[in-house]
Amino acid sequence: MLAERYLDFKTGRQRDEWQSPRLHPALSVIVLAAARWHWLATAEPAVVTALLRTPAEQRAIYPARPGRRSPHEFGRAADIRVTSLADGQDEAWARWLNDAFAYSGRSGLKTALVHQVGDRGRHLHLQVGPGEDAPGEAANSTDSPLV
Repeated sequence: MLAERYLDFKTGRQRDEWQSPRLHPALSVIVLAAARWHWLATAEPAVVTALLRTPAEQRAIYPARPGRRSPHEFGRAADIRVTSLADGQDEAWARWLNDAFAYSGRSGLKTALVHQVGDRGRHLHLQVGPGEDAPGEAANSTDSPLV
C-alpha cells in the first residue's frame, strides 16, 4: 500500500504484525493517519515500536500488576516513537488524533496519549476501544458519530 511509505517499523516483528489479521482494521486507519501527520511535521516516516503483545510480555512490562490487560493483546493498540518531534509536538499530535478519532469504549479513555512506561521510552500510544466495530462485525451499539 502506498500510504505505508509514511510508516516504518522498529523490527521485522512489527512489520510482520502490521499484516496480521489480528489487528483491528480501525487501528490501521488511525496509525496511517498518525503516520501522515508525523511525515508532515518531520519529513520522516513514523516508526511503530509495538503492535501485538502476548500475555507474558504484558506481565513483564507491568510486573506489579500481573492481571493488567492491554489492548495490544487484542490487536487494538500501537506504539509510535516521538523522538523526532520538537518539544510539545508529541502532545499536539495526540490532541489532533483524539479530535479526529473518538474512542469508543470506557468513558474517560482516549484514542491517543503520550506516555512512558518504565524504561520503555516516551511514545505515542494509539488504541481502538472495545466499542469500535470492524467491517463485517455485528454492531456493538447503536451510537454512531456519523448519524
